[in-house]
Amino acid sequence: MYKKIINLSSLKKTDYIARLIAAHLFPGSIILLWGDMGSGKTTFAKSLCAGLGVRPEVVTSPTYTLVNIYPGDLPIFHVDLFRLTSPQELDDFDRKDLVTDEGITIVEWPKFLINFLNEEPILNLNFESFSEKKKLLKFECQSSDFDTLLMTLEQQN
Repeated sequence: MYKKIINLSSLKKTDYIARLIAAHLFPGSIILLWGDMGSGKTTFAKSLCAGLGVRPEVVTSPTYTLVNIYPGDLPIFHVDLFRLTSPQELDDFDRKDLVTDEGITIVEWPKFLINFLNEEPILNLNFESFSEKKKLLKFECQSSDFDTLLMTLEQQN
């Protein structure tokens, strides 16, 4: 398992890291965004989508719709499961309603989606916010599909 911690000291740094990640994503990539309310998940998702060809102002947290689909360089499924209280609330969904194999899937509050995932290339991003100027991003990844991204991050930081 690969692990790395990056200091996100500004919105500019957050945008830079998100766009760097976006440049290394591929169809079937699943990005799980973990962290407390206000830790920067949606801000990061906007920059990630911008890096994939979607205007940031189009990207909104799908808290009430569960899934927003954005056309970009690749289709992007932006999933937000904040309102769910149990995994059974996803029973009415097929996997294809929440995860795209042809594009990129970004999931905020992914705890209950784990049952839908198998051997997909998953990048776990955990956001920790200590103050407006001190935020940490912890990467965890088991898939070798992200090796180029991880090598690039090592070189950049």
